[in-house]
Amino acid sequence: MQNFLGNPCPYCGKNFTEGDDIVVCPECGTPHHRECYKEHSACANEGKHGENFEWKSVIVPHVHKPEPGETSPAEKAVCSNCGTENPGNSRYCLSCGAPLSAEPTRNRHDDSFEEFQRERTRILTESFSASFDGVSAKEMAIYVRNNVGYFLPRFAAFSKGAKFDTNFSAFIFSYFYLFYRKMYGLGLAVFAATSILSIPTLLLDFQMVQEQYVELGMLSQVIWNVPHQETLAIYSIIANLLIWIIRIALMMFFNRLYYRKVVENIKKARTFLANKSEKEISSFFQKNGGTGLIVPLIFIALTFTASFVLAGYIVSSEFFIMPEMSNFL
Repeated sequence: MQNFLGNPCPYCGKNFTEGDDIVVCPECGTPHHRECYKEHSACANEGKHGENFEWKSVIVPHVHKPEPGETSPAEKAVCSNCGTENPGNSRYCLSCGAPLSAEPTRNRHDDSFEEFQRERTRILTESFSASFDGVSAKEMAIYVRNNVGYFLPRFAAFSKGAKFDTNFSAFIFSYFYLFYRKMYGLGLAVFAATSILSIPTLLLDFQMVQEQYVELGMLSQVIWNVPHQETLAIYSIIANLLIWIIRIALMMFFNRLYYRKVVENIKKARTFLANKSEKEISSFFQKNGGTGLIVPLIFIALTFTASFVLAGYIVSSEFFIMPEMSNFL
């Protein structure tokens, strides 16, 4: 209140006196008689708000100095003059009109998020400016092309001695993911191993399908009895366990194997690209690196084709007793 004594009300022009009922504009700090503010329905200096207008008192107020260790509640602006808590977006105290802190109280959650963003940016910046086993991060980024933000930090870890890292895409999609990342040699090896290990299970499944067709009346009898079914069941359990081990190994070691492939291919390409322009180098890396969908789609088509061939074999059998379906195929 002492800040306003002797100052005129901007609406009625009368000086504020002890005992006057005064309200303050939260935007610019201009004091008014409460009745004047109600009558005008707005701040008398509202037209100056766009100019960052601030009301100035002719009397210098006593400034309250907070005690050591004194803190303000989160998301509140506490007046240093009278101690009144104000909304966090207020520029002036609603009680005494004193200017509040120029910078509103920050939320600790916002600070933590900004710190996380700064740390993430720092890691990515260091990764892109680094060199791994004689290959620059820029070359690797051009070669990898897709999902660079995922692979570069892991490549940096491998260059410093890390042995493995998890890649759940390799676990879930197995050799399809290897073909997608253009690791054709390893992909063919995993495909061959998986196919061979799947034979006992496929034979048992074929036997089961025949028996179900007989029960459904689609076959008059089993076309071919799979021999040694008990032994095959044991082999099937062992083979499936080995397939799971292959998938887990891919999950744990794919990123490191991919890192070695990227480094080796870039070093091999340098001789060929020695006299090429930057555009030609970028085009070469994008063509030979990155990802590809053609080979994975071919193997998916082969898988579906094998299923149709098996179905055709059953339907074409002399024991198949649904001629309308046989004629359709």
